[in-house]
Amino acid sequence: MNSIGTRNADGDLGSTTLTTVLLTPVFVVVGFMAFQAALWSHARTEARVIARNSAALVARSNADPGDAARSAAAILAADTDLTAAAVTVDVSDGLVVARVTGSAPGMIRGMSAQVAIVEAVPVEEFRP
Repeated sequence: MNSIGTRNADGDLGSTTLTTVLLTPVFVVVGFMAFQAALWSHARTEARVIARNSAALVARSNADPGDAARSAAAILAADTDLTAAAVTVDVSDGLVVARVTGSAPGMIRGMSAQVAIVEAVPVEEFRP
């Protein structure tokens, strides 16, 4: 027996238990941080896809920018994790610019992140 404590049958002084108790919260926090980062990344990816598709629809198919923006906003409201999503599609100088803004979810209330994506696609047209 020594001054630190008594040995159990395996000769362990409890250092394994102490390490587990001290490191478990660290691994839990790191795991939650990774999951939160994945939520934010997924929301940004969804916004980027919607912005790119809306801009391409207007640039390549000559769709109405207002209709494309309303359609994209409806898709974002129904099928994605973004909240308070807003979509604008503008055409100027041969370029279609789609902007998607919204709020990405957080695992804890107040941990949401703002998302702002801008995608630009040139208008496809015949130029002699």
